[in-house]
Amino acid sequence: MDAIIESQIFFFISSVGFVVLGIMAFIFLFYLIRATNVLSEIMRKVEKDIDSIGDTTKEMLEEVRHSVIFNFLFRRKKKHRKN
Repeated sequence: MDAIIESQIFFFISSVGFVVLGIMAFIFLFYLIRATNVLSEIMRKVEKDIDSIGDTTKEMLEEVRHSVIFNFLFRRKKKHRKN
């Protein structure tokens, strides 16, 4: 009888342990999925900002290249033709 009681206690404890491990795994996966969603949103926002920063930088470079001061400092030398 002692062996049967010991085996029942062992199976009860192991069943409780597996249930606890299952719950912990579920909680871990829940937080992992939440963290990946947050990272995905952050990446989308960063990509949008990078695109807008790139467009703004291109516009600023065009404005600088067409400015009077830039043309004065870095004007292209005209080629003289020999007749």
